[in-house]
Amino acid sequence: MPVVPSYQTRLPQKVIPRCVTVGRFDGRSDTLACAAPAGRIMLLGPGAGAGAKSGGSSSRVLRPEPVAAAGAADVMLLNMGQAVTALAAGRLGEPATSPMQDLLLVGSAGSCLAYDVLNNADAFFRDAPDGVSAIVVGRLGRQSGVGQLALVGGNCSLTGYDRSGNDVFWSVTGDNVSSLSLCDFLGSGGNELLVGSEDYEIRVFQDDEIVQEITETEVVSCLCAIQGPMFAYGLANGTVGVYERSTRLWRIKSKNTPVAVFAFDLDSDGVPELITGWSNGKIDARNCRTGEVVFKDQFPSSVAGIVAADFRKDGTKLLTIVRSFDPVPTHLRATLLETTGVDSASSVHSLMQTRQNLQLELHNYEENAKAQLQQQRQQTRTAAPAAAEKLAGSSGGGGGISGLSGAASDTASAIPANTQVQTSLSVDLAHKPAPCVCLRVATTNSTAIRAVIVFAEGIFDGESHVTHPPASRLGASLDIPLYPSKCASVDLHLKCLVGPRGAAQFHVFETTRSLPRFAVFAPVAPEAAAQPAGFVCFRLQERLQRVAMWINANFLLAQEVDGNGGPLDCRFVIGTDNMELAGELVTALAGYLGLEDLASEAEFPGLADSLKSLVDRISEFEAQRQRLSGDMADSSNLVRGLVVRAEDARLLGDFVNFKKAYKDLRDLNRDLASSYSMRAANQQALSESLKALNQIIQRAGRLRAGRFKTQAVNDCRAAVKASNLGALHKIIRSGSA
Repeated sequence: MPVVPSYQTRLPQKVIPRCVTVGRFDGRSDTLACAAPAGRIMLLGPGAGAGAKSGGSSSRVLRPEPVAAAGAADVMLLNMGQAVTALAAGRLGEPATSPMQDLLLVGSAGSCLAYDVLNNADAFFRDAPDGVSAIVVGRLGRQSGVGQLALVGGNCSLTGYDRSGNDVFWSVTGDNVSSLSLCDFLGSGGNELLVGSEDYEIRVFQDDEIVQEITETEVVSCLCAIQGPMFAYGLANGTVGVYERSTRLWRIKSKNTPVAVFAFDLDSDGVPELITGWSNGKIDARNCRTGEVVFKDQFPSSVAGIVAADFRKDGTKLLTIVRSFDPVPTHLRATLLETTGVDSASSVHSLMQTRQNLQLELHNYEENAKAQLQQQRQQTRTAAPAAAEKLAGSSGGGGGISGLSGAASDTASAIPANTQVQTSLSVDLAHKPAPCVCLRVATTNSTAIRAVIVFAEGIFDGESHVTHPPASRLGASLDIPLYPSKCASVDLHLKCLVGPRGAAQFHVFETTRSLPRFAVFAPVAPEAAAQPAGFVCFRLQERLQRVAMWINANFLLAQEVDGNGGPLDCRFVIGTDNMELAGELVTALAGYLGLEDLASEAEFPGLADSLKSLVDRISEFEAQRQRLSGDMADSSNLVRGLVVRAEDARLLGDFVNFKKAYKDLRDLNRDLASSYSMRAANQQALSESLKALNQIIQRAGRLRAGRFKTQAVNDCRAAVKASNLGALHKIIRSGSA
């Protein structure tokens, strides 16, 4: 049943999804902050306009605006002048030494701003060439002496700012950052940084070291810490789930997109529920351990964000649901589940669905019985003349009667009791139109496989695939080609429909098969492939048996590698021209063998030329951006001068110069529009070049493990800031400057 909110408050404008936060900007009262179109930010709360009304020092970036909306006495509008892409709030620095009030963190396509609402001033303003797509405020791991940081995710990069705006933390990730959260993932009492990115990965950072990578099936659009090492995630394809460390407890999938996930104790039992806001306006609360729905409701418009705040100043947190198109935040009580009672409509719907399923099952039993009866009659009519002739010509008619009875009792869908379904995986390099991983499904006898349903994450569109050959090609085995798009271990869940040929009813066999991480690679003879020029090498001290176990577990081999032998102390070389693949192999091997630190040397053809081209392009785009910004500033000054001249001419009645001034304004406006298009194209090209450079740095880090990986990433960044191309290439090759 629909809930009755504690109270509702109106916002004057539409809210941008995922740009909703709460902060104590005056140090005492919770204030809701929401981003609106056209670069505006709405503050709703008792102290929202305290800074602007008190006449504090003005901000260089945010400008307070008047609000002309009914019932908006506690709403303050701030204008940033450019589209807001991320919003967060919190105290930066050590709590004992920093001011009591929270700062408002505002991200845009090219900058990050920390705004002091109380004093109407900028705490800091930093250019962000990589853009800002997500912000989270909190203390990160073992970062001592810096307190809470503003952790900013952008174009393949992560940056941590202190209260003064110094970037005390920096790292790279595999793709554009789409979501951030802080969680005690390792259970050590400190926070690890959860990073969701557009390459379908959830990465866990302990300081600047990646301690866990989880591969999902779509862009990770939202993350939320729940309790201890538990966290929730939402994907762009409608999936919501919960992990406890690297173990997934449950997941569900919807045709709608999750906009926000939030942990909140709805029933006041001390255990938070997972609240999910969807793009169609639906809100549901689920048990974090099981995924069972404990509460749901439907709103008329899409959810923009979910927060918890004490807006009534009575010490009770309210669950606040902010909607995009209907700007009325709804505040729900924490005792919601105790007050709503039983949802009768939902109960009736559940009973009706159960009734429908039972009726369908009964109908299937009846149809099966009819089919069996018809086949028995057909067999009786066919076998009766032959049985009569046999009885007339032989005195041993008892056997004929017995055979007739046995034939009549056979059913159309009967199969031998010892029937089993077996699966195998192999690499088929000769498959057309492209090489594939071949999944063979076969029965242990002559029964036919009518269809196979394969459920797998990240291999098929929609995560499932159905194969059903025509009746003329039914057999005891079936080959299914698989085309994995990335190196990841995947569990294949199969449902096989097995029965005699021509049967209308089938037996369902369920089985599971694991696809190894590097299943797309197959061994070939040395003379059949060209020797790669690129390589990565490192010293390995490990038992040969463990290395052989890693190879057998991660590759599809016709014959397993023999691991008999003593310990190894050798120079391990991986030959490949693909830097990303080399990093995948090194990371997988180090993780399997439990190597905390691993140093390596690498060489890849064309890397030096690629780096030089990227650095030159970035320098060129930066210079072009500064030139365009200067031209636009000059044009803005000309606009002001022409407007003054036109107004003077109007007041003096000099309409000739009045007309000329506005004609010049029209031409100048056209030039400004053209210049803006050039700036937008320049920014896009600069972002793509920075992304490519950050990805190279990230891949260089993955060629190592532990402290050597961290050192390589930090040294690469220092070389980029110093524009030292030679040092950058050396670091990628050797791991240090």
